Amino acid sequence: MTDREKQNREELFKLIQENPDLPIVPMVDADIVADDCGYWLGAWGRASVDEYVLAERSEKMLFKSDDDVFGALESYMSYEEFEALPEAESECRPYYDKLPWIKAIIVYINLPE
Repeated sequence: MTDREKQNREELFKLIQENPDLPIVPMVDADIVADDCGYWLGAWGRASVDEYVLAERSEKMLFKSDDDVFGALESYMSYEEFEALPEAESECRPYYDKLPWIKAIIVYINLPE
């Protein structure tokens, strides 16, 4: 185990202890999943507390920390709903804030070094 992986693991454990009621969401690097069966070796990446929402229409997972108001709304809303929004980001932020964000511990699973 590398020092970086050890630090990432310790940070994850700390976040779990500080936030025992939050779900843990693993985000697996696409380079790890190279086939359609079996298991693959991964390595602990960074972990953080964030909020996410699944945009089923666009098949994307959006993170609140990205603070991409227009990108998130466009991915989440129907074309008609998005087109009806005001043009100013400040006026769209209330719609963004009302998305059904889920607070969780996000853990990135990376390629092993």
